[in-house]
Amino acid sequence: GGPSGGGGGGSAGSGAVGGGGGSGAVAAAAPLRELALPPAAEGVVPNASWWSDRMVELPGGMWCPKPPPFASAKPALPLVKAGEEKPRLTTELAKKHASADNMLIATYVNYNRLDFAFTLVRHLIALQQPHYLVGALDDEAGRGLQARGVPTFFMSSGLTTKDYGWGTKNFRELGLHKVNLVLELAKTGVDCLTIDADAFILRDPFPYFRKLPEAEVLTSSDHLVATNGYTDDGLESSSGFSSAFNIGYIFIRASALEFVQQWKEACFANKDAWDQVLFASVLRRGGGGGVDNHRLKPLFKKAGGGQVKAGVLPVSLFASGHTHFVSRMAHLMRSTPYMVHTTFQYGGAQGKRHRLREGMMWEDAPEYYSGPDFLTYELDLPRALVYPNGGTVGSDGTLPFDKRASVEQHFALVHHQLAQVRNGLALAKATGRILILPRLVCGLDRWWAPHRGIIPGSAARLPLLDCPADHVLDVERMGKVEPLLREHSFLCNPRTPASVRGSVAQLAGARPEAGPAASAAAAALVRQIQTSGSKVVRLAAVPDYRAVLGADTKAFEDKYKHYAGLWCCNRPPGGRGAGHIWYDLFADIVPHTDRHNRRWEGPWFPKMGP
Repeated sequence: GGPSGGGGGGSAGSGAVGGGGGSGAVAAAAPLRELALPPAAEGVVPNASWWSDRMVELPGGMWCPKPPPFASAKPALPLVKAGEEKPRLTTELAKKHASADNMLIATYVNYNRLDFAFTLVRHLIALQQPHYLVGALDDEAGRGLQARGVPTFFMSSGLTTKDYGWGTKNFRELGLHKVNLVLELAKTGVDCLTIDADAFILRDPFPYFRKLPEAEVLTSSDHLVATNGYTDDGLESSSGFSSAFNIGYIFIRASALEFVQQWKEACFANKDAWDQVLFASVLRRGGGGGVDNHRLKPLFKKAGGGQVKAGVLPVSLFASGHTHFVSRMAHLMRSTPYMVHTTFQYGGAQGKRHRLREGMMWEDAPEYYSGPDFLTYELDLPRALVYPNGGTVGSDGTLPFDKRASVEQHFALVHHQLAQVRNGLALAKATGRILILPRLVCGLDRWWAPHRGIIPGSAARLPLLDCPADHVLDVERMGKVEPLLREHSFLCNPRTPASVRGSVAQLAGARPEAGPAASAAAAALVRQIQTSGSKVVRLAAVPDYRAVLGADTKAFEDKYKHYAGLWCCNRPPGGRGAGHIWYDLFADIVPHTDRHNRRWEGPWFPKMGP
């Protein structure tokens, strides 16, 4: 037996089937067996599209959808003694680390985001790509990078060592440091790929760039449709130039130095403007003409004649947080992306980490995967809630747009799942375990403005059969989520050791009911879990949190009611006021008080604001 598949294959973790008898083999061990991923069983909600149509038996005896190549376990970075020197970016340093044909990868990071840089570097090492440098925005970051043997240079930006916050003064100032870095790199004469630290490189991009020797500027994009479909891995067509460029991933040849100089001048002359907007406006100066046979477009006009040839990287394979995790373009292509940038997510830095963990891209310390002990459960996911309006379900598990859920139906679906998450968190708390989330399903997408179910102009298809947790949980408000929960793909992640996967106890659990009999059953279950001796306990059903917690119920409610996220957005009445609606972890409890101290004496209903 194996996991339920469906469509383009099951999303990892959502269909794992426990095996037995693992002996603690290292997470990097090769899969034992491989089979075709079966379709979803009759009446079962299928899993989201997946990059492979195969399933594998991982060490420990658990069957999972085949993990992507970048999910392989990687050696830790070395611990070395940080030196006293503070190297700066020089031509000599850039040339030393560039490839034989003059290409280099550069990023920059502050102390608070060192874990992003360390994960990025471990991916580069796994790809056998040694041609990179990491800029340290502050001295603490520089020493941290040096202590892990990461080739670095000091930028001494004077900015905060904490999160910048999108749109803040620190965010704007960071943009000035970035454009200055891109200019300094161009002046060294190297052809440089400059990336944000949360734009992870999952395939070596240099072979792709080498196929486009005339391209002087290649940029990622916030375009949400693959203009050439899913059978073409070339640059986006001319219509791809109509959306916002995203400079979190830009390849600029040294021959475009004049353009970069003018971009920097524009940024420093307009310090309150967004560097990304100015990048696009300067690049388009003097532009004209269509795309050539490589889909390169002549844009910025050079003073000495000629134009900068620019291209938009395919959004399917140089992906945003939407095109990869929501529209799932690379999965639909049966491919893996060159890059995934955690844009279009809703949980700050913690949301980025969790999204990357869901996608098996994040590199955590070994203890994250090995323990302490874990709790999971089989999600009750009625097909009628997922497909409330009927319609023909496609091969990828999605519906025609006119059969999408209403706002009310979407909340009914999500709240049915969140009540189970809440109960699971309570039981994990009572038993001293960490909850492994189930895959979540959403009827509608999320955005920052009113929409009709998906972001206008996007390729997303509904329902979202692998809905990112940051769509519905406020992982930023949770703070450090590591003591509370793990991502749904955790058990199918090759980094998780066989000693965990091979130690799974399957228990019946208890029905989610309240009352004296339910409390007695819950107490017996808690004792059973606490004495199980298994690394993972999987339940067929999770008891009601009130039956589990007893006298601690109110304290749990007061804390955990803040952990639900929000959905955005409906159009507010009259076009004014809040259009977002908050999820409620206690929507099924009558009466209750929500996170905004609103008292609910009757059935929950979608209510905009505050």
